Amino acid sequence: MALGSSIIGKVRRQYVIMRYGRWTTKKMIAAFACLSCLGLAVYSLFHAVFTIELLPWKPGVDNWCAYEDVPEYMLTPAPDEMTVVTMFINLGVFKKGEGMYYYHSPHKYYRWMRTFGKMVNRVVAYIEDEGDIEYFRKVRSCLPASHTKIIKVRRSELPSFKHLPEIRRIYSQPSYPKRDPDTVFPEYACTMHAKYDVLERSVIMDFYRTPYFAWVDVGLFRQLDGTDHSLFKLVPPEKFNPERVGMSQVMPLDPVHTPEFVMKNSQIWVSGSMVLATKEYMLNFTREYKQAVSDLLKEGLSNSDQGVIYAMYTARMRRQNQVKVKTYLCHQGQLGLYGSDSRYFCLGYVCKNAWEKRVPHVSQRLRSEKQR
Repeated sequence: MALGSSIIGKVRRQYVIMRYGRWTTKKMIAAFACLSCLGLAVYSLFHAVFTIELLPWKPGVDNWCAYEDVPEYMLTPAPDEMTVVTMFINLGVFKKGEGMYYYHSPHKYYRWMRTFGKMVNRVVAYIEDEGDIEYFRKVRSCLPASHTKIIKVRRSELPSFKHLPEIRRIYSQPSYPKRDPDTVFPEYACTMHAKYDVLERSVIMDFYRTPYFAWVDVGLFRQLDGTDHSLFKLVPPEKFNPERVGMSQVMPLDPVHTPEFVMKNSQIWVSGSMVLATKEYMLNFTREYKQAVSDLLKEGLSNSDQGVIYAMYTARMRRQNQVKVKTYLCHQGQLGLYGSDSRYFCLGYVCKNAWEKRVPHVSQRLRSEKQR
């Protein structure tokens, strides 16, 4: 009897353990799945907000003129004064680069745009949307109204967007190499070409009668956003050759490459973030660039402006009397630039530094900071 009770007790305990064990395993699997989904959702939300910046509102603008005035010496035109030209066309959210979360969003561009609020250059801005025009006007509101010229544009009216159907046809070919966004997003390529449309228009109109013109990307000074940076100005680098076009060097130029190799492999020689030249040479360069875009499209080749400029200076496309390029190359840590910023944004910071060295109290502060 005792033996039978013992056996029954063991069987019952085993049954309970088995039932309990099966229930625990199911519960643990379900809990793990829920936690994984929650973790993935939090991870995706984090990147959506802080990396891609998928936010439906525009970032706030600092009304710095409430506690700071623009010094008179910054408002007085220098002999080598430059007109800064920029443009913003809202392309929505698009992939830029090979990383999983390498996307650009309108909010990101709005945030970068704020750095123009402390750039005391005369600026000509081409903007498509009325709301974006008002935002840029707010960004520049602490500077004299005479320093900002905003021109409303429609992308359909820009000459470069006439190439959209052809570029779309090229990118739709399965055999054409895909690199986001240069050879994937036709509207992006058209927007990069349109930079030279508005540059040409600005040089012809010459609103501010300045000897120099510079294209400046909205995101060139992005690292200054959110920092307590001072008012700054851009002037040509010391001993800048007025018969050259200045750009930042990303990689060495190999003129032996064919235009097809350059365009299909997204080769980069110089950055399109800043283009600097005198009035005459900027006008010549923009026209040479636009002709190169047309010539390359006839060969079934398309890429962003950086690919086009590389192709222009290959042995096959180089022309007699072509405008020569003066490249600027920054090393890691130079002018506070690190990583890819030191290659893509060098010229912008060289121009900023050139002005700072002219102003005694600024140059003295820079020397003291370097000695620390």
